[in-house]
This record gives sequence, C-alpha cells and structure tokens, in this order.
Amino acid sequence: MLRLSRQARSICAVAVVAATVFGTSQAGAAAPAASADTLQQEIDEVLATTKGGVQISRNEIAWHGGRAIMSFTLPGEERARVSSPAAQKLQAQIAGLPATTREKPSAAPAADSCPTETFGNDWYCFYDGTSYTGRRLQWNAPHTWDVDFGDYGFINKTSSWSNRGELNVRVYSRTRAGDSNSCVEHRWTEPAHTRAASVGSMNNIADCFTAS
Repeated sequence: MLRLSRQARSICAVAVVAATVFGTSQAGAAAPAASADTLQQEIDEVLATTKGGVQISRNEIAWHGGRAIMSFTLPGEERARVSSPAAQKLQAQIAGLPATTREKPSAAPAADSCPTETFGNDWYCFYDGTSYTGRRLQWNAPHTWDVDFGDYGFINKTSSWSNRGELNVRVYSRTRAGDSNSCVEHRWTEPAHTRAASVGSMNNIADCFTAS
C-alpha cells in the first residue's frame, strides 16, 4: 500500500478543502465577470509569485496544510474578516480536533481578527495596514529558523501586528538586499499576548521573523 508523507497528506487536505469550496469545475473557463475581480487578481498574483499556496476560499490562501494562511480584504472593506469555515477546518485538522470546531468569541478589539487559541495553537498575525487593516498573514507554530516573508508575498509589507499566543515573535530586516542569509537586523519583538496598531518608523521594512 502506498504511504504518503505528512507533507503530502497536508497538501492533499488543503486540496480537498479547496475543491469543496470552489467545486471541481473551477479549473475550466472563468465567468466573464472574473476578469474584473480585483480580489482574485490579487490572489492570483500571490499564487504566481510564491510556492505551495492553495486558494481555500474567496479571500484566503493556505500554505503547509493551513499552518500559514493569508486573508485578503473583500472589495469595499478595509479589514480582512475572521477565518472562513474552510480555514477553521484546516486549523482544527492541524490541532487534531473535530472538523466542526470553530473559533470562540474573542475579547480582543473587533478590528483585530487574528485567530483565537481555540485550536490549541498560538496564533500570531501580521497586517499590511496600520490598525490591523489590509491583508492578514498568520502562523500558529514556533519557528526557530528565519521565516522569509518573501516566500508568502509579504516582504516589506508589515504595518501592524497581533500576537495572540504564548510565543515571542522577533522581526528582522536584511542587511543586504535580496540576501536571505543577511536577515539579521532586529527591528522589534512581539511579546506574548500583545499587539501593535502601528510599527511607526519601521513600517514596511520587515523581511523575516522567528517565533519561540
């Protein structure tokens, strides 16, 4: 019997969720209105310039089986909405919880849509606008090695952040443009259970981060 690796199973899980949300016929010809859908154009651009991402809902991309998720703002809105049912299903699968598990109401400000700890993981989010506006890019696990924002179409975009869990997140910039090995200039630290509506003069300079 063929045995799939953990990574392969994660990719399959995301693919199943995506197929459920969009239907298997989406690979065919798009409706005429789709060409004018700026949201889809933004998503397509990120998918085209990164590796391993899968669109799981109208406004979300998942990587690594849902361990990293980017949420886009819907047309006419300035903030990304809370995680969709498709995203929450992946979050539950990662935590080994029933697929029907959903986020609990949060005591955080309504503007901060970073996921709660319902799924047994520490979620931390980066936003490309101040005051938690714009796209939201979220993770839920420790990363002792640098995570390159460029791998997720988010390099030099962070303008606010929210750390909902127990990890300490450290954000860095490169000292040499285009050289991931030079991502060593510490910019700020995000202590557990804190958030910042602005990074001030360090706006749009984040290249990578660690979380431990």
